[in-house]
Amino acid sequence: MEAWSKSLERLPPAFHADRGELLRMMRKDAILYQSPTQPILSRDGSTARWMLNSLQVTLTPRGAELAGRCVLELLRRFEGRQIATLGLTAVPIVSSVVLQSAGRYHALLVRQQRKKHGSLKLIEGPIDPNEPTIVIDDSISSGTSMQQACDTLRAAGIRVEGGIFLVRFGWYGGFARMQEQGYHVEAVTDIWTDFIYHMDDEPKPIGNPTKIFPNLQWSEARAPEQLHPATLARLAMREYLTSGLLPRPPLALDQDYPAGGGAWVSLRSLQNIHRRHARDGFWNFPGEQAWPAPEAVLWAALKTAYSLPKHEALALLDDSAIAVTFFTAMEQCSVGELDNDRYGIVVRSLERPGWMGGALPRMPGIRNEWDQYRHARITNAGLVSFEPHVILRHDVIKAVEPGIRWQPTGVPTGAAVSPLTQAECGGLIVARARDIAIARISGGAPRTAPLGDDLLPSGTDSLYVSVHLAGRLRGCFGTVLRRLDEDVTTLVESALQDTRFENPSDLPAPDDVTVTVALLHDRLELGLHSIADIVRRIRYGQHALMVEQDNRFALYLPSVASRYSLPPVAFVEDLLRKAGIAEPPYRWTRFECTTWLADRTGERLVEGSFAPQAPPADLPGLLARLVPLGIGYLLRHQRTDGSFFTRYEPLQDQLYQGIDLPRLAHAAWVLARVSGEWDASAGAATLRTARLLLDSAEGTADGLWLAYPGQDRSVAEMAFTVLALCEMPEATLRACWVPRLAAALWARIDAHGRVHTHADEAVASDAYQDYFSGQLLLALATAVRAGLTAIDEAKLARAFRYYQHRFRNLPRFGQVSWLTQACKAWWQVNPDPCFADLAFEVADWILCFQQNKTGAFLNDHQSDTPGYTTALYLEGLGAAAWLARSSGKQQLHRDYLESCRRGLRFLDGLIIQPRDASLLPNPAMAIGGLRRSVLGSEVCIDFVQHYLAALMEIREAVRVL
Repeated sequence: MEAWSKSLERLPPAFHADRGELLRMMRKDAILYQSPTQPILSRDGSTARWMLNSLQVTLTPRGAELAGRCVLELLRRFEGRQIATLGLTAVPIVSSVVLQSAGRYHALLVRQQRKKHGSLKLIEGPIDPNEPTIVIDDSISSGTSMQQACDTLRAAGIRVEGGIFLVRFGWYGGFARMQEQGYHVEAVTDIWTDFIYHMDDEPKPIGNPTKIFPNLQWSEARAPEQLHPATLARLAMREYLTSGLLPRPPLALDQDYPAGGGAWVSLRSLQNIHRRHARDGFWNFPGEQAWPAPEAVLWAALKTAYSLPKHEALALLDDSAIAVTFFTAMEQCSVGELDNDRYGIVVRSLERPGWMGGALPRMPGIRNEWDQYRHARITNAGLVSFEPHVILRHDVIKAVEPGIRWQPTGVPTGAAVSPLTQAECGGLIVARARDIAIARISGGAPRTAPLGDDLLPSGTDSLYVSVHLAGRLRGCFGTVLRRLDEDVTTLVESALQDTRFENPSDLPAPDDVTVTVALLHDRLELGLHSIADIVRRIRYGQHALMVEQDNRFALYLPSVASRYSLPPVAFVEDLLRKAGIAEPPYRWTRFECTTWLADRTGERLVEGSFAPQAPPADLPGLLARLVPLGIGYLLRHQRTDGSFFTRYEPLQDQLYQGIDLPRLAHAAWVLARVSGEWDASAGAATLRTARLLLDSAEGTADGLWLAYPGQDRSVAEMAFTVLALCEMPEATLRACWVPRLAAALWARIDAHGRVHTHADEAVASDAYQDYFSGQLLLALATAVRAGLTAIDEAKLARAFRYYQHRFRNLPRFGQVSWLTQACKAWWQVNPDPCFADLAFEVADWILCFQQNKTGAFLNDHQSDTPGYTTALYLEGLGAAAWLARSSGKQQLHRDYLESCRRGLRFLDGLIIQPRDASLLPNPAMAIGGLRRSVLGSEVCIDFVQHYLAALMEIREAVRVL
């Protein structure tokens, strides 16, 4: 309810005065209690103790006046001037609004059923079909009446903007259901905050359920001073389980521990540290009482002891090792400020008190910050996707009982740098392996000194050597470590003789030899688990995984996931197939893995299946490096008929082809944008693709469309074709086609401003509104600037209003790129601040999802986020940066460009470049491709188109006057 309360706080004092008086009247007169003479029934027929009866107030002169004034103030947040209500209960409120609005609003009455005589109307009143409508009701609980009103109005061709209610029955229910559909909804009061919490016999809110403790009595004795936290927790739990008392807290522990964010106590089996007997504790949120660390341990120990099964609590305590986890004071943050290598997090609902969930850093099954956020928000807190919430982060300090080796997850990455990541260790090993490979191929002797057995740190289990010749995998073998140099030598020789892979006919030159060494360490026996369960116990793409059953076993390095673009379940299933294991039980072992690569340029760490190097630091350097790469990739992947190879697997050298009209048209636009200044040959490529697109044009009964067999006709391909033609120098082609295509696009905007995205409305799901509508508006603005279509002012105004409302009430990642670019394009036609302001609003929203530590954008737009979708958002940010500079907002311009710089540095690591050639069987086809993600090597043609389009937008923003 915090989100709703803060929304009301922004309203003027007069509203709060009217609301206060109205609330006092309703508390006194609008609550109808059950009595022997006054039964109260719920919708399902069950009885209730009381009900809201707002008519007792709104049918009085003062009550109607106050309700109308409060609703009128909330109506200022809406655009429409047409209000409506269903049934009778809100009629006094609606009448009051109309009377006090000085002619601004008129009203409609929606009947529950069509009138059976007279006019036979379902909707009464002066209907304006072009005016957005706001539904007014006295309350919203399940939302059934509101939904019926919306459905009836929509069926009559009326756009419903949202609703206002005198009382909402909490957030989760009808109010949330309306928000989920993109409606703007407001309420004057809330049944819990304003009514129930003020009733003597009704429950009160519990804001932090983790601070509900069992009843206890303090012992007269104080716990000893200077104890280790786990020792104090054990003492306290034993005392509580035997006597029911809790010792008083000592003044100090063995050292200072920060407990401002709370404390938790965990019990794990001494025989199997991965089996947890109990874990409980509490969080301290900002503004709450925070106890000193010694007392915090006692409260957490109390809750943990209480959670143990009573009949075996002491036995489990004796069988357990103990760890106490302390949290530092929590601080609010955005998604982009998360760091799964350091912070734990708590996500709290801002609408439902007590709904919250946490996630520790580096948990099994949680690969990155987005997974951590989803785990806390959805899995543990149980929040729905659109629920307002706050993210709180904290540092984690784990104090494990002395002498116990605890499971390694749930804690931050250690401050000490692993020797395996240092050139003096891992780099030295991979250099030696490459030297041996070159010597064996050439018949010479290695030049490097043998490796000492003491080079590797303790905990290193095994190593795997892969040899690549001219970019093709020659072989891969691994072994448990015995004698380091002998093992490396044996593995190199085995890889060069690996019969599973083709042996090149020509002797490779030394420069064509590349070796990777994967060092497996911190072996962890996980035991028996199902496929679904083991996926949750590994960090996919980071852990090596081994499966065993009887005499069958197999191991996959984490690079297998990215090499073959395998999602987590497929990665595990493929490993089982390799081992020849068809049915459970499956016994699993996981390893941490550090991989090094050595080629002719030197040694470097591998991430996924590639070994990126430091990108340029500044925007000019990034633009100069990446633009030619993107252009080259598109030109090499264009086919002679103007279509493109749609997908490429660079490590397998596997091409896929097909035609997707929207992506094809987008490629034509991108190539047209770069053809003038960057690469003249791109102009000819654009023309080939444009002619292919225009050959697909066909006139139908409902207008002009581009059509391809088996594909749904949409506005997307037409919009991108318009954009491409407007960039091309062929004036005759442009003059012939753009006016016709633009006219068809204008025709797809309805009376409410909504774009009808497809010729077949049955396939036009709401998700397309996030993409195709912005593309259409961008194309029309571009055609207007080219003088090839006239502005339909009414349709433009309605469309802008519609999609502004949609973003503000239902923001989604798909809207970011196209809505901002459309705003920029229309600002170039007419520099109305409204266009720039909406673009800045969208840009500021997406910036909350940009990672501080990588520059990537986390999102639910891509299953293996972060990855190529970062390019989409950079298109939008580039447009916003251009608008910021053009409208005189210099600081905003600098901020957006800095975000673009950081995002491009992330993309640089995913874009295949000459540095990667030693791992590529066909560098000519691969270089310039944008990989899906760190854990996915496949390249789709539209990934490249989007990063090249982003570079064009950013370049314009850098150069804008």
